[in-house]
Amino acid sequence: MKKIDSLFRFIANQLKGHKKNRSNSLRFKNYYLSVKDDKRNNFAKVFDYSIWRIFVFFIAFLYLYLKTNKLYLSILLSTVSFIIVHSLAIMGRKHKFEQLKEQKRRYVASQRVYNEIMNKTVDEMKEYIREVFAPMGFSKFNFIECDQRYILLNSVYREEEIMLLFNIYKSDFDVELKEVKEFLYLLTDNKIKKGILVTTSDFTNDSYDFVSKLNGRYGLLLVNKEQLLKIIENNGLFPNDEEIDEIIESKISRREKKWYKYKKVALSKNKIKGYVILSIYLAITAWYTPYTIYYMIVSSIILALAFITFLSNIINKARDEEEKGVDFEKLLNDM
Repeated sequence: MKKIDSLFRFIANQLKGHKKNRSNSLRFKNYYLSVKDDKRNNFAKVFDYSIWRIFVFFIAFLYLYLKTNKLYLSILLSTVSFIIVHSLAIMGRKHKFEQLKEQKRRYVASQRVYNEIMNKTVDEMKEYIREVFAPMGFSKFNFIECDQRYILLNSVYREEEIMLLFNIYKSDFDVELKEVKEFLYLLTDNKIKKGILVTTSDFTNDSYDFVSKLNGRYGLLLVNKEQLLKIIENNGLFPNDEEIDEIIESKISRREKKWYKYKKVALSKNKIKGYVILSIYLAITAWYTPYTIYYMIVSSIILALAFITFLSNIINKARDEEEKGVDFEKLLNDM
């Protein structure tokens, strides 16, 4: 067992040098290109990608052949047209990929930061506010009221006192006009001219309208979730590339586990008998229909599926037995 552990550690150390290239791996590229509304799997995407190019080639060939009535010339020109279109498509796809990659990685990082903010304790949040605003020139943080839902404090920016209020809300809960007015009253009561109202969600439209119509006596800045995340990013408090890679790796692994569950249902032991019976039924029926070849092909595919299911169950059985062999009490004693 110790030799196996040593081997795993050796392999892990060898792989560390390749981690920097992980973000450009095929698995990561598929993740960057995945879209929620696109339910196609990778095979379907490749199939659509190929069919579109074949269609372009044959349309070009048909048009040129009808115009010139010369077979070889039409093939040559349509091939050149295909290469040009294909090259342009690759360039466009590469540009789109780089955009999607940047967007996805920033989204993953921003979601991690947002979730961390929502799960911070009051003391952690106070320290985090210092980390975010101190590099921007804020100083002398004086926390007045602190709660799990909001944090009120005074600070100094360019020798001028500013009041800040952090509303820690979920994304689907917008800050209403009433709360904006209450914050303005706080500024008035404390004789402070400028204030910053920050939220981890957003503000209602009438809140934005109200602030835009304030006269010069008071300055009120509304900072919503996206603006707050941008401030955090600009101050270098976003996860680094390696941390983002780890987050994406975790997301991909969870997605693969879901696919494994679906595959396990489709290839369950209980379905083998049904696949075999259906295959035999189609093979017999094939001789009594005008579509003999079609029925035989489908029958062969289903029989192959039964065989694959059988092999899959043997492999899964060995894996399950290995997992069952884990002694939980022994693991606790080894800690």
